[in-house]
Order: sequence, then structure tokens, then C-alpha cells
Amino acid sequence: MAAPVETIDFDAVFDSITSRLKQEERRRLGPANMWLFDGDWNLRGEIKKEISTSLQFLDEDTGIGTIDMPLDYYLSRWCIDVDARPTTNIHLVARKDGAEWAGRAFSVKVIKTESGERICRVSFKNDREELKYILGYANPFLPPEIQFPKSWVLFGRARWCLKTTLLVNIMRLESSLWTIPDNPLDPSKWFNFDQSTWWQVVKPDFTPDNSVGAIVNSRFKTMHDLGKKVLADAQLTWETRRYLPVLGDEPPWQGANLRNGCLVWDLIDKSGWTTGTSFGGSLFDGLVHEFVNFGSDGITENRNQIANPNVPIEYQTPGHKGTVPARPGVVFLEGENTGIQSSEWEWNPAGPVGFVAGGHSMPGVNEAISAAIQMAGDLVAAMLFVPPVGGAADALLRPLYLDVLMAFGKIGNQQRARRLGGSRYHESFAPGADRAYTIAYLVAQRAAQYASRERVRATLNVVDGAPWRIGQHGKGHFFLGDRVAFNVLGMPPGKLYVERVSELVLSWSRTESPTWKIVIGEREPEDPAVKSLQMIQDIVAALQDLGVV
Repeated sequence: MAAPVETIDFDAVFDSITSRLKQEERRRLGPANMWLFDGDWNLRGEIKKEISTSLQFLDEDTGIGTIDMPLDYYLSRWCIDVDARPTTNIHLVARKDGAEWAGRAFSVKVIKTESGERICRVSFKNDREELKYILGYANPFLPPEIQFPKSWVLFGRARWCLKTTLLVNIMRLESSLWTIPDNPLDPSKWFNFDQSTWWQVVKPDFTPDNSVGAIVNSRFKTMHDLGKKVLADAQLTWETRRYLPVLGDEPPWQGANLRNGCLVWDLIDKSGWTTGTSFGGSLFDGLVHEFVNFGSDGITENRNQIANPNVPIEYQTPGHKGTVPARPGVVFLEGENTGIQSSEWEWNPAGPVGFVAGGHSMPGVNEAISAAIQMAGDLVAAMLFVPPVGGAADALLRPLYLDVLMAFGKIGNQQRARRLGGSRYHESFAPGADRAYTIAYLVAQRAAQYASRERVRATLNVVDGAPWRIGQHGKGHFFLGDRVAFNVLGMPPGKLYVERVSELVLSWSRTESPTWKIVIGEREPEDPAVKSLQMIQDIVAALQDLGVV
């Protein structure tokens, strides 16, 4: 008897194929899943009402992401109300089709257009930006003041060299080996080599390393700079993934015990550079009221805010025009019937929490070592009754000790670290000082802290006389340089910012009445602390030229 012939239900097979293709098309055309997290990577919500989104993926640099959301959206209000958050940093994670884009906010804007549209625009930098705030020490196992040997050098496979260099510098930062941790009273933060508490880790290699040979060297270069040529030569790609068990993530490797929000670094060889790739082909063959005070060290900047002020006594005189810097009487309030026609508010979080500066040993260090070597050599020669050999010994040893001790220094900002949260940019190099522990060194440290401070600025288009008049000499309530207060859309009731008016633009036409455009807090004032230190530095330089010091 012949075996039964298996029949095919072509209609069922066709329906199955078309259903799968439609499902893939819906997934392809659908938006990415996006979530917002705070500075300690606590989930604050999933974004469902975005107006528009743009996420940039770059292979060799930091990609930029931008999200526009309705102003009355609860996540927009959370982003805008900076002081209501325990930590100021904002993190975004977007996932689509297996790809992940994660980054940290560098700008929050509130925009009110003349057409009445009100949006909250949040801009992010991809996690690859972290490499620009991790320095490759000459010796990551020693403090910056003692760096011997003078340069970090590794030779081997490119992937192994770069991942090892990144690992030892993350270990230096996360373990608080030579620096004071954020909470000095917590003993677990000292000499902490438990990766389950770290914010960044390097994924171990479980596959053969077939990358090309490379030499990685660094003397306080950023990880971004020291790896650029090696990555280009080896055609490797940094892959960043945030481990988020709160979203149901599996551990990045078997046995991994990491904290929620931990950034996992890996180097991926997607080019097949050493295992076989394509370099060509053909069509036929185939082929990302505020005020500032300084800490006791003269470097750390503290910023405090005041509540919404009541009407001061100075402004209770009938007909008085003008403003008092200590308590500005000019307050611009957002609303349906106010003089603000359009506005744009922007908040920028603070930058890295530590700065390294220097390059050469502080005055007297190299000289003291040289004198000690020459003295020791001459004493030994005198004991052996031979000619002095101190000078020769110093000449031979000079390349080994020159600019090794007290050549670099690092100053951290613990207050900024606590405000930003556990996940933040670690450190940067402060330019402008080639010698550690000098006045120039302090100027460079202060300038770097000031340039990377938290900032708030706004641009308002207002109607003159509604209710405040713009003018001088008793003809107006305020003018260029005056301090004024304002609030913006989405802020809690009574919340005000106080900044100086840095720009005024008066414009009109035959068909439009005169209007003023006010720019508040846009131009950066000169830092008085840096200015005073520079004056002292100029005086010391003059005394050195005279041979006094």
C-alpha cells in the first residue's frame, strides 16, 4: 500500500507569511520604546506622548538625541522642575529593534512660540560621551601627584589594550583608591572593588581576540582621545549598554552581579578586519534669586536660590521706577494675559565632578631631587677617594625622576557630585596650567569649575509696558544689565529665577508696533574669583622677572 501523500494548505501558509510580514512592518514603522531615569537611575516614567524624537548614532564620536514633549505632560514637568528632584541628572533609554540609545541630558528648554505652541525640548548626549570624562593616568594605581612611570604603555591586541586601559581607570574612579568618596563616612566606599556597586564596568572577553596589534599610550589623555587612532586602525566599535533589571534585562554575561543603571562597556569587531571582510563588489555579485558663593578652598562654587520675593519697601513709593539688585522688583510671569509673547527657557546641568591639572612638577621638586642625587653621589665619591660623580649620576637619572612627583593634581567637587547623582561625568583635564600646585594651577582649576557649572538662561519676547516699561533715567523700570526675575511655563507656582538682562533688541515695522526682545542670562559674566587670581598671578610673574621671588 502506498504511503499517504502529505498535502500543503497553501492558503494557511500564505496567511502565515503575510501575518509575519505585517507584524514585522508594524514593528519597523513603530516608534522606539523610551524611558526617563533620574541621576541614580530610578525609573521616572515611560515616554508615550512625545511630539518628535531624533536619536543620532555615531561610530567614532558622541551622538545627540532630542525629544520634544507637550509642556503639560507629567514627564515634561518633572524635567523642568530641577530643584524638586533629589538628583539633577536626567537619563534617557530608547530601544528599538534590538538597538539601544542611552544618554544624559545636557539641555532642557521650554519653548513658547508666537503661534501658541508650548513644548519641552530635552537634548541628550549619548553614553559614549563618558569616554571624554575618563582620563588615562600614566599610572592608574597611584595618586596624580606621584606618576611613575611617566606614561601608560600597553602593547598587544587592540581590543585587549583598550579594554584593559579603560578597566584600570574605571577601577581607579569607582574604588576611591586615592580620592575621598562621595560619602566618606561609609566604609564600604573606601577601596571598593565590588563591581556590584560600580556605575561603569567593562565586559569580560568570552570570544577570541582577533583584532590587530596596537600600542596604547597615555599621559592624562581622555579615553576618547587615546583610543581614536587605535579604533580607526583596528576598525573596532565601542558598544554601550545600560543594564536595567527594572525593565526586565538579563545580566550582560552569565554570573554578572551589577547595579541597576550600570553602564557596560564592550569593544565589538563588526568589520571582520582580521577574519575576512569585503572591500568592494558589484550590483550583480553582492556585497549613531540665585546667588553664588565659594567654598573655603576658593574653587568649589555653591549656588543657592530664594523664594518668590514679596514687594520690597523701595517699590512701595508711588510712581517709582527702577529695580534693586538685591531684590528685583521687575518680575515677568507667564500666563495667558501677560506681556510675554514668546519665550524659551534652558537649563544646563553641571559637568564633571573632578578636574586634573598640571604637567610639570611644582617648583622645587625636581631641583630638590637633583640636589639630593648630586649630594649623595659626591658623598659616596668622597668616601671612596674618587672624583665627584654626583653630576654624572644626576644626568643619568634625570629622565627617570623629571616631572614624576607632584606634576599633576586633582580637585573634586563633592557637593556637585551629590547633586548630580551617582551616574555622572567623572573628570576632565583643566587646561591653562603646565605646573601643578602653583597659582596658575589654581586659576585653571577654578576656571574649569566655573565653565562647567549648572546654568539657567531664558529668552523672552515681551510687549513694552505690560506691565513693565523698558528704559533708563527714570523713564523705565529696567534696562540692560539690571537684574530681573521671571518664571517659565511648567514651573511650580511662585518659583522664580533671577538673572541679569544681557541683551535688548528693539524692532518695529510699518505694520507692527515696537516690541522688545529680552535676553536674560545668556552672556557669560567674567568669574571674579578667576579674575582676582589672575591679577595675583601677574604680580608674581612681575616679581619673578625682577628676581625678587
